[in-house]
Amino acid sequence: MKWMRVAFAAFLAMTVNVACGSAMVPVEDWVVLTTEGQEWTSCGLDLECGVVEVPVDYRNPESDSIRIAVNVHRAIVQDERIGYLFVNPGGPGESGVDLVRDALFDAFAEDLISHFDIVGFDPRGVGLSEPDFACGVPGEQLDLLATIAMPIDTAEETEAGEAAANLCIQSMGQAGGLLHSEYVARDMDEIRKVLGAETISYLGYSYGSTLGVWYATLFPQQVRAMVVDGADNPVDPAATHEERVRESVEETAPFADLLGQALAACADPQCPMYDHGDPVDYYMQAAEKLELVNLAAEHPLAGAMGVISTLYSEETWPLLWEGLFELNENDDPSLLHEFAMFQLGDEPGAANITEHINCLDGWVLQPELDRQIQLQDTAASDAIIDRDFPLLEVLNLSTPSACPFYDQFAPVPLDKPLDGGDVPILIIGNHADPATPFSESEELATLTLSNAYLVETSHASHTVYPNNQCVNNHVHKVLLERKFPSERRVLCERED
Repeated sequence: MKWMRVAFAAFLAMTVNVACGSAMVPVEDWVVLTTEGQEWTSCGLDLECGVVEVPVDYRNPESDSIRIAVNVHRAIVQDERIGYLFVNPGGPGESGVDLVRDALFDAFAEDLISHFDIVGFDPRGVGLSEPDFACGVPGEQLDLLATIAMPIDTAEETEAGEAAANLCIQSMGQAGGLLHSEYVARDMDEIRKVLGAETISYLGYSYGSTLGVWYATLFPQQVRAMVVDGADNPVDPAATHEERVRESVEETAPFADLLGQALAACADPQCPMYDHGDPVDYYMQAAEKLELVNLAAEHPLAGAMGVISTLYSEETWPLLWEGLFELNENDDPSLLHEFAMFQLGDEPGAANITEHINCLDGWVLQPELDRQIQLQDTAASDAIIDRDFPLLEVLNLSTPSACPFYDQFAPVPLDKPLDGGDVPILIIGNHADPATPFSESEELATLTLSNAYLVETSHASHTVYPNNQCVNNHVHKVLLERKFPSERRVLCERED
């Protein structure tokens, strides 16, 4: 489900106490960094901050510019400093600035913090970077899409879809159609130039894997070392309708499997939804009240998001049980609503930046999948998901998307394979990952990249590093020493 927003940074927010620290210096007061080497703005917590000006459109670099927010935590052992380590927490739509500021010592082992200047940045349209992401005022796009009944078969429905898509351009101007991963990777290279670095190292989580692949493909000579964790394959098999539908269903299957596991784990009478040993039946009853979560969040997918967000770690399964119990017994949606807000952000009726960026990337990589094909594929995959995954069917996940109508302003397609540019890339693939199935990591390693190494493991959460010592050893050898496994595929046993 590539519309899902929860990624590595949001998962950390659910499972650890992030360090909020002192009030951050407003981004308006951050220095504009150039290749002339200005002093960075000190922004607390041993961090330095700045903004980098980049072109809105790299194919017309003399046009307008936007500002990208950057922060850096300097290597603790400067005498043994290796260089810059760029990081991305995923989404797409998550803040790298927040990751470095709020979760540095949870996300990265001491070896990396000691030897790298760790660079966080907010991709264009995200967090403190420009433009401010919007597709109309909150609720406006949802209202237009709500007038569409699938399959789309009237002129009025087509007009509503086109209008819903065009809200993004009306709100953000030209930049709204240029938030795709190619341009974020080009922004990364502008940051590299400002830092005065010939090469950078990179560690990306979840969608951050996609961004790493883009950067390696476009700038292979600038990559010193690269690791991606919880990896998604950005180039899904798409030759036939059947292949595309099967891929969509396979991406959804882990959520159904983990939801079944979470319900089965409610095996003790002390579990609030034990229900005489039939928690699945209790779940089905509670699901009939998920509309209360939708109403609380003012979003038609809030109930589904509240349930699914609890699946990212076994540690949060008891909160799923409690949330469903409170919903079913007391009509209280508050706990599931809280989990839904990890997906929806501060303005739940606002357009979804994750879906927006994934959609733009789709048009760049597979422009042949035109409007009609996308609509047909979606209808077919939704029907199969509803048929084969009854635990998900009751969540009512099938809602119209504006994505097929982005053909009105789709970015220029990529003119070469997205294959990582023959850069050696270490991939952490996780059999128990709820958001990026192991099959995605395997496809990335064997079908998409030209020079990949796959570490295969099982860990009951989204992404693995730094919570498995075997995985950590491989990650550190690559990033610190540029030493890869002796085999293209190695196994790390489960340690959690």
